Amino acid sequence: MATTVIRSRTLALTRQLLESTRVAGSASSTSSVRNSSSAKNVESDIEVNIPMIRKMERICRNYIDQLENGGKQYNIQNFMMMYIFGSTTNTSYRTKLFDHWPTYLEDFNACKEIMGYRYPETLVEEFLTLGVDKQTKILDVACGPGNVAYIMKDLGFTNIDGLDPSQGLLDAAMAKKLYQKTFCCYVSPDEKTPIEDNTYDVLLCSAGMFPGSIVPQAFTELLRITKPGGIISWNIADGYEGFNEFFKTYDVIYKQLIAEKKWEEIKPVKKLDNMLFEDAGYTYVMRKL
Repeated sequence: MATTVIRSRTLALTRQLLESTRVAGSASSTSSVRNSSSAKNVESDIEVNIPMIRKMERICRNYIDQLENGGKQYNIQNFMMMYIFGSTTNTSYRTKLFDHWPTYLEDFNACKEIMGYRYPETLVEEFLTLGVDKQTKILDVACGPGNVAYIMKDLGFTNIDGLDPSQGLLDAAMAKKLYQKTFCCYVSPDEKTPIEDNTYDVLLCSAGMFPGSIVPQAFTELLRITKPGGIISWNIADGYEGFNEFFKTYDVIYKQLIAEKKWEEIKPVKKLDNMLFEDAGYTYVMRKL
């Protein structure tokens, strides 16, 4: 009886969220929401990434469907907050959420089927085709709680460090002994990370090219900390040019660094379907020159 009541309440709350995302989704991509300051009652416009809101709706629908089919309850509200802060590029509160979410990796693995999320696995699969030595010095960029390192460790790769702006997620990863050491910082175009030049043989970044995380203008910082001849590999969702203003020049910056002989493609850019639901994603494998 108690389980039935809890499930009914969960369904009701999720339906409320679903309805609110439908309202948001019907707005145009230039729609904004009002954020009033309680101190000064000053309103400011916040740009909302509507495609990301639509993804939230799909996650909610999948969650309700599996509940109605007798499925399990998950910590889906935190994933919804993650997407809300991402859709409004609220970097500060997105990081704070992660700081207070020590079970992210466990929740992620539990919810993965609902979201159909394949970014960590496909990045590792592509990396393995390069035949890199297992003692290679690797940096997992925008690593979170260690989604990539969790897979890599089982494959025998243990010389891995992690970088993420959330100390809470890094602490959770270190509790599982996924990294040798960690760096709590952002990767930005305006400020260097606390990493020396030419430090790592390999940089891996699973879905870290994202508003509120790493923007294409910071490619040069990734190059700085990679050894000459080293590998930089990442994946990114289709439609990235619409993430925000920074990503409109993603392709231009990427190609300019090739033209300037800063890096080169080891493999052609690879498009993979069904990376998140039916959404496609792209995997890049570059060598620093």
